[in-house]
Parts: sequence; C-alpha cells; structure tokens
Amino acid sequence: MKTVGVVGAGVIGACVAFSLAQRGVRVHCVERARPGMLTTDVSFARLSAYQQPTYPRFELSHTGMIEHLRFARQFASAPWWHPTGSLAWSDTAGAGGAGTGESFVEVVDRLSAWGYRAIWCEAARVNREWEPGIAFSDAQAPIVRFPDEGWIDGPKLVSTLLETAKQSGCLRLWNGKVEHVEVNGDRVVALRLENQDRIEVDAVVNAAGPEAVAVAETLGAPLPGAVATRSSLVIDLATDGDPVKHVLRGAEAHVRSAGPGRVRVRSDQVDARLPAGNPAEPGDEIVKDLLERAYRTVPALASSTVERTRVGTAVFPADGFPSVGALSGVSGYYEAFANSGITLAPFIGRTLATQIVTGEIHPLWARCSPDRLRAAS
Repeated sequence: MKTVGVVGAGVIGACVAFSLAQRGVRVHCVERARPGMLTTDVSFARLSAYQQPTYPRFELSHTGMIEHLRFARQFASAPWWHPTGSLAWSDTAGAGGAGTGESFVEVVDRLSAWGYRAIWCEAARVNREWEPGIAFSDAQAPIVRFPDEGWIDGPKLVSTLLETAKQSGCLRLWNGKVEHVEVNGDRVVALRLENQDRIEVDAVVNAAGPEAVAVAETLGAPLPGAVATRSSLVIDLATDGDPVKHVLRGAEAHVRSAGPGRVRVRSDQVDARLPAGNPAEPGDEIVKDLLERAYRTVPALASSTVERTRVGTAVFPADGFPSVGALSGVSGYYEAFANSGITLAPFIGRTLATQIVTGEIHPLWARCSPDRLRAAS
C-alpha cells in the first residue's frame, strides 16, 4: 500500500487526503493548527468563477464549481454546501472588479459568452422577490443574479472529510509543523516534524497554503519571486434572524450568511487599505470602514454584534494559475496550492489523487505544473 504525507489540513489538503484515502492509500496528514481553522476559516469562501479574467482560468474555476455538486452527492448530507446563488451590482459603469479594466456590464457579458449563467434584473425586483433588506440607490439599477454560485462552510467541509477518511482506517492526523521534507538522492522518503517525529512516506503533497513556500524550501525547491500574496479583512456578525439569503457582491461590500444568525462581510476597497507591513492588525479605522460599508449595503446589519474580526493572507502562484502536480526534479513531491482554493479544492483533491495513484494527469492541469514556477523564478 502506498503511503503519502499531506502537509496542511486546510480545505485543499483535506480534499487531497480524503481522495487518497478513498483510493486505499495510507495517508499521514500534518497540520500545525486545528484542521480548517487557519486560512480556510478566514476565507469569504464564495463558490464562484466571476473573478477570473481569462478563459483558461475561468474554465478551471467553473469546473471546480461543477465538481462541488458531484462531490456533495457522495454524502447523505452536505451541510457545508450552500448553493444560494449570488447577486452582484456596481455603483459605476466602469467598476468591473475582475482585474481587467472592463466595465461591470462587460465582465458579465464575457462570462455569459463563456456559458456562465447570469440573469439581469432591476433592483426593485430584487427587493420585491429575493432580498428586501438590500439598500439600493436606484430602484431601476441593473443587478445580475448568478444562480449557480453560493458559499462553502470550509471548516465544516474539512472536518467531515477528515473524519470520514479516519473512519476508513486510511488516515492518521498529526498535529505539528513540518521542519523538513527528507529526500534520499532525488526521491522523497520522509517528513520530519519540528518535535523530531519522522514519518516515512512514498510521496508528499505540499498543501500548506501560506506555508507552502517554506515547505518547498526544505527540500531545495524554492519559489523566489513566483508567488503572490493577498490579504483580506473579514468580519463575522451575530444577527437577529437571517437578513440575507444570497451571496452579495455589492458595490461597497460583499455580504453572505455564515450560518443561522451569522453574517460574514468583506470589501475589495477595504482590503486595498490594509497595511502592508502587518495586515493582521488592520486598525480601528479600517474595521469601522468595512462595518459602515456593510451597514449601507444591508441596513439591518447596523443592529448586529461584531463576533470576530480577522485578516487572512493567501499565498498563491503569481500568474494566477494553481500549482498542482509533480515537480519533475524530485520524485514523489507534489504541490497543491492555489488562489480560489475553496472553489478548486474538491477538483484538486480528486484529480491529484488520481495522478499520484495512476500517473494520469488531468488535461486542465497542463499549464499548472510546479515546474513552470521554478522556470519563472
């Protein structure tokens, strides 16, 4: 039986570990914190392909969305999966928000041309039929509804997958930090933890999220200049009732349910103001800015209570594509880290597990090899 070490038990690491265990692989999953409670827990976790500016990146995210449906059907219930649909709007004709310089209308038209379902309607209809609590500046303002979008409860997904894999007898969880990926010649042979525990493995999957660069460096496969970071402030609010049903991509703030009596908010404009040196400490003024934007979007939130305020920082390849697959110079070493990790995780898990077990590489990963990041460096 093959033995694989998975570094990281966030949403991507958990999906990889689960998919490997499904195939009868013995898995050792190492996480330095509670599984799913670092970057995965701070993510806004919108299930979407909206933010992808090119067709190849859109195709990956759209495939990831479809995979979530297939994935959820494997379980008697999928309490992490919330296919609520989403609503999006802009306060100006030039605010596309997808990093391309396009207008909002142009972004939606491009997505529609790629086969992404989008339904235009007026703000008055949204208030009348779906979301009475949104404060629109104009009753005739154009709003787009993306019926196939939603949100994912990342920690709940992680806990379900790891518990299922443990019950299969194929998974062992380790709490600790990987100090070194041990290589003999050009082949991975073990993981050595900070407490000096040594785990013998046939292969390693680096799904360590923000720590992925540090893990790669321990086996002599550094990523200088090939990665980017993005920080985001999210605030969880305790609310009276459930004031929103859809995921909202508003002109000032993004708002979604976070479960009964809870709402999560963030904002592109606020994230742009986060201090570069220490984003974990956003400052009272920035927190106040996000709250006021959320209150203007959904006025009922003004009576809510702030439950948690956190900044999450994601690390991902600078070219926007995931790093998924084998590194050719080190036999048995695989990477799995990405932007839009929530959307892509089940697809990464299934296809990477297939590659590890059978050698088959899914066609969509052709431009996502870890080798191209070293070449770029």
